[in-house]
Amino acid sequence: MMFSWLTKAWQQLDQARTQGRLPHALLIKGQQGIGKHVLAERLASALLCEYPDHDGQACGDCQACGWLQAGTHPDLFKLQPEEAGKVIKIDQVRALNTALAMTSHAGRYKVAIIQPADAMNVNAANSLLKTLEEPAANTLLMLLTAAPGRLPATIRSRCQQLAVTTPDVPCAQQWLQEEGIDADSSARYLELANGAPLLARQMAGRDDSALRDQRLAQLQGVFAGQLDPVQAAKDWLENNEQQTLEWWRVWLQALLRWQLAAQPPAEVDVAQKLQQIVETVDCRQLFDMRDLITHALNAAGSGLNRQMVLEDLLISWARLANPARPRIAAGDG
Repeated sequence: MMFSWLTKAWQQLDQARTQGRLPHALLIKGQQGIGKHVLAERLASALLCEYPDHDGQACGDCQACGWLQAGTHPDLFKLQPEEAGKVIKIDQVRALNTALAMTSHAGRYKVAIIQPADAMNVNAANSLLKTLEEPAANTLLMLLTAAPGRLPATIRSRCQQLAVTTPDVPCAQQWLQEEGIDADSSARYLELANGAPLLARQMAGRDDSALRDQRLAQLQGVFAGQLDPVQAAKDWLENNEQQTLEWWRVWLQALLRWQLAAQPPAEVDVAQKLQQIVETVDCRQLFDMRDLITHALNAAGSGLNRQMVLEDLLISWARLANPARPRIAAGDG
């Protein structure tokens, strides 16, 4: 399925395909939850199908399409971390390099999709460089990422980049409502997903509002000095740490809009819980805190001690309410 907000990006890719102008490596970048993988898989299908139509839609009937539908096409390679939140290892990239150097089984393209590309550790990224520098004929690597800055400059410079934009709010809300999510819920989850419709749909499907409310209450408690940051960090690490950090970043953005544009959060209960914070903390501190959380999100899977990362974030958060409060070294417990 091609989402309406991806049409322009797809037209660029398909035009390059039909005109024989595809590069050997594409870096497809854009926010998490907007459908970058849809573009990559559509292009892979168009290149591997024996009879794609004039819009790049795979025919669905040829042998190649049968392999694609079964997930067994011998010329399509998908590389991702072996475990969620972990890195892509050098051995995985070496195996991919070997596969791409071989002759195509079907006599057409060989296509690799690496997602998220920023999960490659340094050694893995360096191993990929040789293939990027000396690609075999009719080979396309697609690197998908929401954090292109985490990729080495040597990787980025060897890829043609395609930026996929986040749809505007009315477009995203309309799609969510067509997916069966009511107007109030679509607005709420879209705000939590920072405008990314696929992520908003995923959140709505999980119905994790109870956990979200608990996390906001914990942040409020840490800020007010009523909850130990170290204990809160331990709780977060045991249950959906990554999602919690995403929520925290969204709430910081809501606080910034409140301060800078006098626009309180649409959800009344969220506004009530953030009221004390918005009256206490200035914009510079909020921007700094948001940058710290973004850094922590980007460092997921890097090998850093996540307990210490969370403790340091929450201790910094507590100090915003009372700068004189003694700083506790992360991990002291």
